[in-house]
Amino acid sequence: MMPLAGFREEWFNDFSQHVLADLVRGVRDVPGLLVEIGSWEGRSTVAMANAAFPRTIHAVDTWQGSPSEVSAQLAQRRDVFAQWSTNIEMLTRSNVVAHRMGWREFVPTVTEPLALCFIDAEHSYIEVRDNLLAVIPLMSPGGIICGDDVHHPPVRQALTEVLGEWSEAASLFIWQVPA
Repeated sequence: MMPLAGFREEWFNDFSQHVLADLVRGVRDVPGLLVEIGSWEGRSTVAMANAAFPRTIHAVDTWQGSPSEVSAQLAQRRDVFAQWSTNIEMLTRSNVVAHRMGWREFVPTVTEPLALCFIDAEHSYIEVRDNLLAVIPLMSPGGIICGDDVHHPPVRQALTEVLGEWSEAASLFIWQVPA
């Protein structure tokens, strides 16, 4: 039986969804892929996909949760990927491609620039730092790297060390590549 569309966790609020959608619309004229790293049940994926249409969102996630976070325990009890798939099917216009893998496996497969990369996977310092270092060289001029949970100390530490300065809106960090 297919699950109904919906979201169990309130991990990405309406204001953050609006900010993310505005960022996606802001790179409309920037060439490259639109990538989401960390999708869970798809709340942010839906916001991105609907703002980007007809462009495609590349959603990268294992859908197994992060090992050191509550999401791993939740993913052991239910099929998060099935819920994500239902949400994408019912709440978008089918402009999303799932990449069921970790970002470390995905990034080496990228063969074109990125216009936007939204990072919301594991919130550890090393994962955020390494993720940023991996995607920065792939970014198009004028592209945006953004991500959720800027209030987490390990996330902030990685941002400070790698990006130096960034802006914040809602729960997001935002960094634009110089044009």
